[in-house]
Amino acid sequence: MEVLILSGGNSSRMNSPKAFLNIKGISLIETLCNTYIFAGISSPIVVFNHNLFENKWADVMRSISSKAKIIKNDFPEKGRTYSIQLGLSKIAHNSNCIIQNIDNPEINVELLHQMSGKIEENGFVVPVKNGQGGHPILLGKNIVNHLKNLTSDTWILKEELKAFKRIEIDAGGTNVLLNLNTPDDWKNYVESIISLNTTKK
Repeated sequence: MEVLILSGGNSSRMNSPKAFLNIKGISLIETLCNTYIFAGISSPIVVFNHNLFENKWADVMRSISSKAKIIKNDFPEKGRTYSIQLGLSKIAHNSNCIIQNIDNPEINVELLHQMSGKIEENGFVVPVKNGQGGHPILLGKNIVNHLKNLTSDTWILKEELKAFKRIEIDAGGTNVLLNLNTPDDWKNYVESIISLNTTKK
């Protein structure tokens, strides 16, 4: 199983790239990479907007490159499909693959293991909370191979998946519906993490 983390947007509303927002000095992208590495995926694949390769982000990028395979997206205006294509080009043949958005960071090792236990070659696993499908999603190897063989960049993942088996799994206490779109979303997320850590102590 491999993981593709998408961070190709500009994040103009957040005053910082979402990937580089941090909690107690650890960036969001590093937190995600660490979670996947702990789950047994040794080298996550991360697709970054080319703007994130500026000198001011050099230290963070060096830290991430020690944990992940980094892919530069020179054409973020082409949208999410193009980022997925770039990432999938680095996925080994006949591998299952998790699609992880930087906007949806709520994930844990237990849920990842549950998802991997449900995957089928012609199916994709979706974590569900309150009756709604969330993120990330896990694609079976036949879906990955199918997407890699598509020649255009105009397809939409949601539409392509309609031809395959949808496998739902209860997300339990994980907020797989979380979506970081605004500064308020980020503020609330940080407060929830801090509150959770305080409660554990």
